[in-house]
Amino acid sequence: MPSITLYGSRLSPFVEKVARALELKRLPFAQVDVKSPGDLKRWNPVTGKMPVIEIDGEKTWDSSFILRRLDELSPEPPLFSQDPAVAASQHMLEDWSDESLYWYLMALRWCERHVAATLTQISAAAPAPLRPLLKPLLRWQMGSMARVQGLGRLPYDVLIRETGLRLDDLVSLLGSRPFFFSDRVSGADLAIYGELKGGQSGPTPDFAALVSDRPRLADHMKRVEDATRA
Repeated sequence: MPSITLYGSRLSPFVEKVARALELKRLPFAQVDVKSPGDLKRWNPVTGKMPVIEIDGEKTWDSSFILRRLDELSPEPPLFSQDPAVAASQHMLEDWSDESLYWYLMALRWCERHVAATLTQISAAAPAPLRPLLKPLLRWQMGSMARVQGLGRLPYDVLIRETGLRLDDLVSLLGSRPFFFSDRVSGADLAIYGELKGGQSGPTPDFAALVSDRPRLADHMKRVEDATRA
């Protein structure tokens, strides 16, 4: 059995995606949480972002790259369909989740009505003396990223409406299947789960309400949890 360490907080949808993939494949792993911004740069000098996974001393960064590495390490169960057309849809949905849906949640987390709760949540793992210094740094860095991306500039009611429409799109894509495009869990399901789970973690009750209003998505989350139960 390989020695596996996952670096990053499971508050991150990308870390959660990787952790669920490890649990789906029944690969034991240790997790190291973030204590300071310096941890990220030390673990991943290429982009300074999480997650990073270390397998027998070899590190891989970026959640999508990590899923590929896990399929190489442990092919069963596969994280993407053996049917190329289905796999293409799963890869595209995974990428949309990471690069689009993520920013809807980021915009909600860092809007004025949620920013204080967001800062409290993500700074909780840091040593107490660092928290007063960390909060303004995070507010400037992460809040500016959401604004530059564009969604962070939308009025709150518009942001909520548009987020709900994207969740409706997911309901349509899921249809009557238990998982996206398939009858078994894929990397697309893990990516979507990570985003939805992150939105239900405390600072964004409005996002949690949007998911609750769409029982197909809530049921999908439960199926992913059952399939990845450690």
